[in-house]
Amino acid sequence: MNDRMNRIVGIILVVASAAGFGTLALFGRYAYADGMDALTILCLRFGLAAIPALALLAVRREPLPRGSVLLRLFGMGVLGYVGAAFAYLAALKYASAGLVALLLYLYPIFVALLAVLLLHEPLTGAKGLALGLALSGTALAVGPLRGQALGILLAVGSALLYAIYIIVGTDVMRRVSPVQSSAVIFATAGICNGVLMMVTGPQLPATGRGWAAITGW
Repeated sequence: MNDRMNRIVGIILVVASAAGFGTLALFGRYAYADGMDALTILCLRFGLAAIPALALLAVRREPLPRGSVLLRLFGMGVLGYVGAAFAYLAALKYASAGLVALLLYLYPIFVALLAVLLLHEPLTGAKGLALGLALSGTALAVGPLRGQALGILLAVGSALLYAIYIIVGTDVMRRVSPVQSSAVIFATAGICNGVLMMVTGPQLPATGRGWAAITGW
């Protein structure tokens, strides 16, 4: 019963994560309309997300990871939430939100292929069917598929970087708690994007609607 409940909870969390991830294009469009650029959006989103994660880490008295695990979490923050997230938001300037969302959801295919190549996991017929159905469902759900070549390239690049992020995290996540990993990754992404934002010049939200887009409300 315990294993069954864990599986159900896991499925619910995956669905909730996918639903939240799917709103990024919508909120990104609102943020752009308020005058922000990609680096400012990412700095604010991850900087704000790091605050409750670090606070929860302190409340639970969990130590920060150390050594190679900490370095790999730093790398995941840079790879997944600096590289992949920046490419995704940048793609929205050159392609429709529907096309960018569809191309981003190529990442499960990349994950499956990388798992075969690097983790030696079998690619079963059931996995292949599930991937095909998921991609087909996304294609039916998204809006107009319009975009320039640069937008397409950035969106596919984002999907590939996110897939690498997941593969790298497969081993690391077994050694740390979700709170530990989230605190380090969010803080790393917030700081790195903040440094890049200061180099290019911050473009902060001009209205309450912009701040709402940043916080996801």
